[in-house]
This record gives sequence, C-alpha cells and structure tokens, in this order.
Amino acid sequence: MARERLGILGLGLIGGSLALALKGKRGAPEVWGCDRNRKHVRQALAAGAIARGCPESEMSGCDIVVVCLPVLSSVTAIRSLGLRMRPGTILTDAGSVKAYIVREGERAVGKGAFFVGGHPIAGTETSGFPAADPSLFRGRSFISTPTRRTNGEALERVERLWRLAGSKVSLRMDPKTHDHVFAYVSHLPHAVAYALVHSVATLPSRVPLGYSAGGFRDFTRIASSNPEMWKDIVLQNRTEVLRAINHFRRNMDLLGRRIEREDAAGLIEFFERAKKTRDGLVVR
Repeated sequence: MARERLGILGLGLIGGSLALALKGKRGAPEVWGCDRNRKHVRQALAAGAIARGCPESEMSGCDIVVVCLPVLSSVTAIRSLGLRMRPGTILTDAGSVKAYIVREGERAVGKGAFFVGGHPIAGTETSGFPAADPSLFRGRSFISTPTRRTNGEALERVERLWRLAGSKVSLRMDPKTHDHVFAYVSHLPHAVAYALVHSVATLPSRVPLGYSAGGFRDFTRIASSNPEMWKDIVLQNRTEVLRAINHFRRNMDLLGRRIEREDAAGLIEFFERAKKTRDGLVVR
C-alpha cells in the first residue's frame, strides 16, 4: 500500500508545527509543503519537516490537504483547490472561524472529494515557520466541525491525522456553535487585549510601559499576535464578535457603576464570581 501524502498549505506557526509534529512518526504521511514565503519553505526543508516544497497548484496531488492560512486567504485557497481534488481525497483546514469556511469548502470540492472543517486549539502570539514547535499540539484539543454532508470516513482520517500530531480529539461541534463559543473564549480576549494596549498607546499623557506590572504584560501578551490574521478572524466572525463585545461592554458598565457608587459588597460579588469561574477553568 502506497504511503499517504499530506499537503500543508501555509508553513507558519500552525502548518509548520503540524509538519514538525509528524516528522519521524510511525505511520506518518509524506508531507509536501507550500507557502508564499519561499524562506519558510526552505526552512521547512532544512528542518526535515517536509519532503518536498511545491506550488499550490500541485497540492491537489496529495491525499489530504490541510489549509493553514488566515481565514480569508483560506477561503480563496479552498475555492481554488476544491475542484482539483481527486475523488477520495480530502481538503481540510485549521482556522478558528468555521461556519463560512465549511460552507465554502463543501461547495468547492469536486465530486467524490471531501471537505472536513477543523480547528486545533493551540497557538502562540508568534508567527512564521521559525515559531513552529513540534510539541504545539501535544495534549491539546482538536475540534472537528462536521455537517450532515460530511463523509464519516474522511472525518475519521482527519481526526487520526491530528491525533498523530499529538492532539486529543475531544469534540465534534456544529460550525455555527463553534463560532459562537470561540467569539467569547478566543476572539473577544484578543480584541480586548488589543483595545487595552491601544488605550494606553493613545493616552494624552505618556505612560512608560517599561514600568508596567506583570498583570498588564501577562494580560496583553496576545496583543503581540499577527494583526493580519486577527483582522481576518474578527471580520469573518463579525456578528458573533460584536455580540461578545456588547456583552463585555455591559459587564464593564456594571463594574463601573459599582465603583462609582463605592459599592463594596457589589464589587466583592463581581470579583468573587469572576474568580470562581477562572479558578474552575480546565485547559482543553
């Protein structure tokens, strides 16, 4: 039986880490890589993460293709690749917004080929192949987002791939539910971190950030994330992100009113509820 061939489109943090995670694994596919930044391709080849660098047009020669691009670029690539995928092959993605991508992916693939939406719950604020880490997915969840049109065997093949990379496949989630959930637990935190740093940066009085306490640095770490990627994410999940921002604004207003009224009991209740929720957080 011929060895399965995996194509990774986008050799940044997620795509590069996937390639490195599969390197040398028993039963791993042969990996082909493609990236518009040729330096990333050269680095992946030098690291032994991919067996071959190729243009996007040759990705359809693979049995499974994982699109690891910013979400708006992913849609363009998925539309381009879809009709070239051979019967029995799988096109999938790793984006953190799912409803639109899954809908377009299912429309794009030709007869006999399959699309499977996926989202590895892993990442850092760094980007590019130099940021890739073979242990990035180890013990972290992978969420698949099947629909009524999703082929069961194709879904299992995609989940098996991510298990081989170290992920625990813990959940299958409807694409719209996924986008609602991640608007609050991922997209809103990034928006708030960017807004907080922007607020300090635009103060009329100068605040020397070299004196910032650990809380500011820890909280705003994710504001160092790739702006292009997060622009795509919040625009692609615009409705849910705006709902999340409005809900957050109401809670900030509530906190402000309690501070204004010097409502000590209300502040304790507000902070204790938040602390209890945070202390019960289980990393998935």
